[in-house]
Amino acid sequence: MRILHPSDGPEVDPVEAYLDDDRPAPPGRPWVVVNMVASIDGATTVAGRSVGLGGTGDRQVFRALRGLSDMVLVGAGTVRTEGYRPPQDPVEPMASRRAAERRAPRPRLVVVSGSLDLDPTLPLFTENDLGDPAPLVATVSSSPADRRAALEPLAELVVCGETLVDLTGLLATLNDIGARTVLCEGGPHLNHQLFAAGLVDELCVSISPTLVGGVGLGGRSLLDGPSLAVPIRLRLHRVLSEDGFLFCRYLVS
Repeated sequence: MRILHPSDGPEVDPVEAYLDDDRPAPPGRPWVVVNMVASIDGATTVAGRSVGLGGTGDRQVFRALRGLSDMVLVGAGTVRTEGYRPPQDPVEPMASRRAAERRAPRPRLVVVSGSLDLDPTLPLFTENDLGDPAPLVATVSSSPADRRAALEPLAELVVCGETLVDLTGLLATLNDIGARTVLCEGGPHLNHQLFAAGLVDELCVSISPTLVGGVGLGGRSLLDGPSLAVPIRLRLHRVLSEDGFLFCRYLVS
């Protein structure tokens, strides 16, 4: 075993570290990264939002992972709760790398919503840069027609399934339009669906030096759903530390 903290080793630029990681896209779909922040006792929110758990290092990792991704995948509930806005320009050297690879300046937002319970006045729709593609909303054929009509001028709607969004089909669609790396930012229900379907390649967890309590009493954990049919074995690739936080990168075995 090795002592990871305290350490006298050199400081690491998290942007450089995550940028240098290898992410080969599997056949037929993009490489999928799940990124979440959690307390030591497993909570992913404080008073309903994740902001109470974060810190400077967590924001650096968040920006790094967004900057290397082609698409940011998120559930509608998280969009509403966290007040999602369009992705911003990545920091250097991510911005230069994207330009050199002739990729879009910013990742595209992809929202999963079977019911289309999304207010058309949300910032992710109204603040989208005119030069960027509209947000993509993955829904189902049974979604209400009036809600579809309200969102069609503001977003690209993709039907993936009849009553539940088919995430395998959605990722195949994203692959077809050029996505090679997709970052999922939750929430826990969407995380559970992705892991249960065997669609996750990498899990990045920022462990906040915080105790929240209540996770077993209706609180939100990393995965929200029934027990997985078979436990998923993860391989720890790296741990970074700053100000009491641990930033863990796991690969799915």
